[in-house]
Amino acid sequence: MKKKIWSAGGVVYQNKQVLICYRKTTDLFCLPKGTPEKGETVFETAIREVKEETGIITEIVNKIESISYEFKKPFGDNKYEENIVYNKIVHYFLMNKIGGNLKNHDDEFDSIYWMTLSESKEKLTYKNEIEIVEKAFSSRNKD
Repeated sequence: MKKKIWSAGGVVYQNKQVLICYRKTTDLFCLPKGTPEKGETVFETAIREVKEETGIITEIVNKIESISYEFKKPFGDNKYEENIVYNKIVHYFLMNKIGGNLKNHDDEFDSIYWMTLSESKEKLTYKNEIEIVEKAFSSRNKD
């Protein structure tokens, strides 16, 4: 059985750096993103998830890209059901910081870092997120 799901997040860009989230237990470096709450639009989800995970208040500049992939329930993860193949689309947006503070991030991640393009390319766990960050930098450097 297959099930379609989606999430949204962003590349928060400031002073030629982007925000990267880090989880120590799984040594995960990733972009902030998450799933919608009931009735939320993709834009509302992206802004809320970035704020919760990083403590930073943002505005959307434009859409970067959506990526899609399939997965099954990860071992020990109670968020997903057994015997289902999830077809997930993640919508990424280029965002500007308009307020907030990194100290106010939730406990989903241990640390939040501002990184340059080269630092983020070295640290990001997922190859497709490296491509998203490269597109964000490319888009910003056209300004």
